[in-house]
Formats: sequence, structure tokens, C-alpha cells
Amino acid sequence: MRQTIEFRIGEEDARRHLPPDLGMPLGDSLRKIVLPINDGQVQRIAQLDSDYRKKDDCFFTYWHIHRKYTEEELESAELLDLVVRTYFEPTGSMCGTEYDESVACKHCGAGARQTGPLILNTTRVSKNKDIAQTIAGEVIVSSRFVAAFQEHGLRGAEFRPVLHRGRNATRPSEWYQPVFTSKPLKLDAKTVAGNNPFDLDARDEHRCPKGHVAGLNQISELYVKRASHDGGDLCITDKLFGVRRGELRPEPRLLISPKLRDVLAGMNAKGYVLEVAHFV
Repeated sequence: MRQTIEFRIGEEDARRHLPPDLGMPLGDSLRKIVLPINDGQVQRIAQLDSDYRKKDDCFFTYWHIHRKYTEEELESAELLDLVVRTYFEPTGSMCGTEYDESVACKHCGAGARQTGPLILNTTRVSKNKDIAQTIAGEVIVSSRFVAAFQEHGLRGAEFRPVLHRGRNATRPSEWYQPVFTSKPLKLDAKTVAGNNPFDLDARDEHRCPKGHVAGLNQISELYVKRASHDGGDLCITDKLFGVRRGELRPEPRLLISPKLRDVLAGMNAKGYVLEVAHFV
């Protein structure tokens, strides 16, 4: 597995502190920099960001860790992290989906119960995708995803129709919401979560004291307890990542079996990438 980290840094700050040939400009005001995660410049950027934050500023405005696996690594994995790459708006609550917020955690906002069908503007989903989610973490899958899941006798989820709300009316759509029937997989302490790779939230500002939220962002690969796996092919983690802010909600991670991986590959499903996850 090869890990790189991508940064977006204001061009003026990049010129002031970094080599002129490091990265590539995105317009006149932003620079994109992608480096091996153990590159010396990564620690330089981390230190600069720490210095900026002491002045209530930040050096980088965006970061993302990219993990590239060999085919052998993906094929030999016992468990895989299904990372959705297709996001859209508006969220369900903005389209009329009802939630009971009275049961949500008072600390982290997790646990609001959906009390009716998921209603979305499904025309906002990118075409030819088979899995997508709103910025509130509401996951939907295509009808052909559901057909393949059922045809191959996979376990771990049931699928409820998603309603489309347009300008004038609500009608059925070709999308479905997975409702997980498998037991949540218990996140192991080896999973690293934090605000960013250089700030692991030592003050626990984004961790729920009741244990619902592991942290703001997932930093490492996922590690889950083997004993918590009930054999489901599609599962979620017991702990969530993220924050309750506006339409944003903390959300679990999706995990799939090698059998479901092969089904998705066979149908050339779109809208996701896979990372290796680990049993401990």
C-alpha cells in the first residue's frame, strides 16, 4: 500500500514558505501539493500549520490521505472499507425526510431516528453511479446494486425505496436506502481519528463522551474487532465520524466482505473506492 497526502494551500503562503516548484497551482490563489506521507516536506507543512493556528489561522485549507493498493492487497483482504466518492445535496431533511431529534445524543447529535421514507431530489445524483450519499451521510444505492445484492444471496442489509421530491410532487425513484440488519462492527482502538493527521484532538473536542463519535475524521485504515462480525456482507461501524453542524451529521463507515467486493467489481459499479480494513 502506498500512502500520499494532498494539501491545498493559499498560493501567497506557499510562495512565502515552500519551494517554488513544489506542487501545482489551481488558479492564481491556491496550490495543490501531493507528497508521500513520510516526505520531509509533510512535517514542514505540519509545523507551519501549527504556527499559523497559534495565531488563529491555518496554513492548509484542505487535506486528504490517498491510499493506493495493489490488486493482490485488495484481493487478499478479509474486509474492505467502502468509501463513497459521490456526494450530493440537498439533504433528506431539506427535502421533507422526517427525523426524531429528541432521541439524538445531547453531546454529539448522533442517533436521530428517521421516522419515515427517505425523500431526496434524486436528479442531483451523478449519472451512472451505483452508490452515493448526501452531505448528511444518507446513503443510497441503485436498483441494479440491490438486484445484484439479492441475486447473490448477500447478507447485512435490506433496501427501502427512496422517494424523489421535485418542484411539484413526490414520486417513486430508482434509488434505495440500505437499512442495516448486520450487527455494527466494533471499532478497535488501533483506528486513528482526529481533526487532521497532525492534530489528533488531544482535548477530545470532537469525541463523544458517551462513545458515539470516534473523532472528526478517520486518519488511519479501519480496525474492527473480529468477534463483533456476524458474517454480514455489508456492515457499518459502531462508532461514527464527523460533527453535528447544520445539515452535517456524524456517520458510520461502511464495510464489505470480499464476496460483495467481487459482486461490485463484476457489475462495474461506480461511485466508490475501496480501502483495506483489518480484523483484530
